Amino acid sequence: MANNNSFTSLENITSLISKLVNSKNENALPLKYISKLVNDFSNLLKESDYYDVEIKVGTDMRDGVKTFKAHSGILKTRCSYFKAALSNNWVKRSDDGIILFEKENISPKIFEVLLM
Repeated sequence: MANNNSFTSLENITSLISKLVNSKNENALPLKYISKLVNDFSNLLKESDYYDVEIKVGTDMRDGVKTFKAHSGILKTRCSYFKAALSNNWVKRSDDGIILFEKENISPKIFEVLLM
């Protein structure tokens, strides 16, 4: 996921939390930990190192095709759909063990929002 503009919403959330943490609000101390966590997850989404899922979405005719590199543990934890879809009974794997998943019925732009 080399497109740095694709995580604008996540960056806005990070910026908002940062502003709250740096405010004079006494209750903001726990937000520092949340801010760090959001920042760490933001970096995890932007980096494709150590991924174990490739999700190919879209069709050539509609919005184009894009392949997302993701982490199955995070997907399965955040979404019951992925918990079922990425279970060992359903997945197809490449020779190097990467889970290969295709969803042609959704546009890459919409799918990117869902990943956030």
